[in-house]
Amino acid sequence: MPHAFSVEIHDYLSNKILLVGEGIKQAVLDKDQSLESYHKGQLLELEIIRRYLTDNIDLKTQKYF
Repeated sequence: MPHAFSVEIHDYLSNKILLVGEGIKQAVLDKDQSLESYHKGQLLELEIIRRYLTDNIDLKTQKYF
């Protein structure tokens, strides 16, 4: 069962990373540095969470993203 939860969590993280990437692109186009910094911070947090899951929780025999 933990494997199923890991799959769902990684799907959620992948979707959020895509949305944040779009936010960064839009902030660059709008030349809004504060919004760009905000989105980059979100991206960093999502990457830290993903790295933690990969290193400590995910099955070593599975690729989640």
